[in-house]
Amino acid sequence: MAIRTSEFVLCTQMAKSSRKYWTEAEHGIWQLETNKMSYVLGIDVGTTTIRCFAIDHGGNPLASHFTSMEVLHPSQGYSEIDPEKLWLGFKEVVSKTLAGGNLDPKEAACMGITCQRNSFLLWNRTTGQPICNLITWQDRRAAEVCREWNHSIQFKLMHAGAGFMHFFSRSKRFMAASIVNLTCQHVAPRLYWALHNIKEAMPMAQEGNLCFGTVDTWILWKLTDGTVHATDYSNASTTVLFDPFQLNWSGLIHSIMGIPKSILPELKDTGGLFGHTAERHFGAAIPITGIISDSTSATFAQGCWNPGDLKCTMGTGMFLCINTGSRPHASLTGFYPIVGWKIGEETVYLAEANFPSCGSVVEWGVRFGLYKEPAETASIADSVEDPDGVCFVPAFDGIQAPHNDPHATAGIMGITHNTQRGHIVRALLESIGYMFKHLYDVAKDEIELKIRKIRVDGGVSQNNFVMQLISDLLGREIQRPKDVDMTVYGAIYVAGLASGFWKSRDEIKPFWKMDRQFDPREMASSEREHLLHRYTCWQHAVERCLGWYAENPITKQHEETKEKSTHMNGDAKKCNGTVPDQSEEEPKT
Repeated sequence: MAIRTSEFVLCTQMAKSSRKYWTEAEHGIWQLETNKMSYVLGIDVGTTTIRCFAIDHGGNPLASHFTSMEVLHPSQGYSEIDPEKLWLGFKEVVSKTLAGGNLDPKEAACMGITCQRNSFLLWNRTTGQPICNLITWQDRRAAEVCREWNHSIQFKLMHAGAGFMHFFSRSKRFMAASIVNLTCQHVAPRLYWALHNIKEAMPMAQEGNLCFGTVDTWILWKLTDGTVHATDYSNASTTVLFDPFQLNWSGLIHSIMGIPKSILPELKDTGGLFGHTAERHFGAAIPITGIISDSTSATFAQGCWNPGDLKCTMGTGMFLCINTGSRPHASLTGFYPIVGWKIGEETVYLAEANFPSCGSVVEWGVRFGLYKEPAETASIADSVEDPDGVCFVPAFDGIQAPHNDPHATAGIMGITHNTQRGHIVRALLESIGYMFKHLYDVAKDEIELKIRKIRVDGGVSQNNFVMQLISDLLGREIQRPKDVDMTVYGAIYVAGLASGFWKSRDEIKPFWKMDRQFDPREMASSEREHLLHRYTCWQHAVERCLGWYAENPITKQHEETKEKSTHMNGDAKKCNGTVPDQSEEEPKT
């Protein structure tokens, strides 16, 4: 990696405590001696697990460690994580990776971090103490906030004004603003809820003493002992607080919703120097040179670097991303334009849609007693010819594109006296394939790009039954890598490239290795018609599950009763300003 003398201050910072050396070549150019570096650390902070890997220059894992995180559900629709336990878990996996591999922290070239997106918390800028738990991306407490704002006069005026401007300018930015609606997965409505329901929040914001941050921002703050309050473009771009067309925080959304800009973190490139870990944490000041959101990190690691490349991560949720190149895509149905990564002059956009429940559906089957291990599901599903009319709708956390309904419910329909366990398990697995086709068809209809390749990752992608079904439904080749946990590698590659550990993407391209390619099976026309008929029946079942929690008087009364009970007990678990006592929490679901 070569840089100019004007940037040498950054180099000396990186060299300070990490045994990295820079030598002056000629014409004011400084060269990093990469042979002094030993490895790159990558940490993946997921919803339920935190993992750390150390990778050498050849892409070989040297050591790793993981720990589990508890997701708290203090009330119906609430989903939280204790931020201090998250930080302790982060420190644990890094420390145990270093110890397990007998690695000298002073020989770490750099650190890359990837995190679950759209989970956030608020904390005191002076003391660094959280005033609430992390409110996760699966949380639905702001469903009513979304409904009120989406039907508000302010949003109607915004839609009308943006539509007017789009008519004359044909600008995709105005088209996006003319149709944007809030959902619970966006940070904006949940942040609005927090600012108006946590007693200390708004007064602290008005004093300039409140910090807002997604998971990456909180971890960065803790790693640097409160000296850096920042995020990268990929994490910011999914919050709806950010304008992907202007690459900045959205002044319009902030002014309409009254969200103070003073609480927001600084925006930085995905690959670049964010700061250094405080030496007391790991025994060295390790440069943090890459921060990237989880879904886009997997996209980068999968080598989906060109327009038309499609990646689908099938973990807790299903996240389908299509590389749209240097131009953001304005969607009509819920494919959001997000920043995949911004590295120097290169800004790559993705069109993304998701289904909140994917791997969590398979885990639900374990808890429900359908099977003991997820690995059993494929053989159980193959034990029956088809689901025998049973449809499973996995809307445990609502439904996104193209319905965008946080009030939808999960459901099993079509059960008869003859229904067996195999029928329900097959319907459960088929629902994952149908979700994929559901999103893929929406993408084909509205994104003017030819899909070049389809790559999958995440735990559910290991299920051969699901992968073959997706290939049959789409009539396309589906490629699965040998390592299906690709998320952490994107952070490693971005950080390593930014620090000069690797000089170009050509060096990391051979690291991707295919485990299996699923090709569409040859089917008789009657068999294919039967398959597509089952998909159509599933779509009808989805429609019947929409609006359940908004319209069903029994479920509404249940939620209201539980809400009142929580208030009467003075329950701090509702994120009203204190971190909940874990001993009082409900069991993890």
